[in-house]
Amino acid sequence: MHTSVTHPYAVETHSAAETQALGHQLGSLVQAGHIIALRGDLGAGKTTFTQGLAAGMGITARVTSPTFTLVNEYQGRGGLQLIHVDVYRLADTAPELDAATFGLEEILDSAGEPTSLSGQASGAVVVIEWADRVAGMLTDDHLAVNLEATGDSPDHRRIVLTAHGPHSAALLQALAQRVPSLRPQIG
Repeated sequence: MHTSVTHPYAVETHSAAETQALGHQLGSLVQAGHIIALRGDLGAGKTTFTQGLAAGMGITARVTSPTFTLVNEYQGRGGLQLIHVDVYRLADTAPELDAATFGLEEILDSAGEPTSLSGQASGAVVVIEWADRVAGMLTDDHLAVNLEATGDSPDHRRIVLTAHGPHSAALLQALAQRVPSLRPQIG
């Protein structure tokens, strides 16, 4: 199946709080069925971003990386669930095979199709840290978020968001309207 890909949008954050604030804005927009694929090196801010996203979904529980447990689940506004997956510890030789053993495909399938941005908030949003390790398992419609440490400050990040598919494209457009510093990436 051919997937439409939007031009990437990029923003720079200068603190963990700014990275969380971007995640919070996205979290206030996500609906059941959205898949968020996070990429970035160790310490790039994937969990920090997810903490903000969770807060934007109305989740008050402490959000931590599920590095050793692989999956954490949280309840948000109106029954909308956050399924937070971390595939860092999967086998280097066959991470997708390992992912299949803990049910990643079923998790992605259970999220279903995203509802419209104004639709009812029930079901699940799936966030996957280290998503590049299981790229072949991602649904055709997902929002890729690449976080990269840049500059001299340890908290300075360049965050690039690319929508794959129409539901993620609508989500990215809505986010760009809320975050003026999020701009189409040129070149």
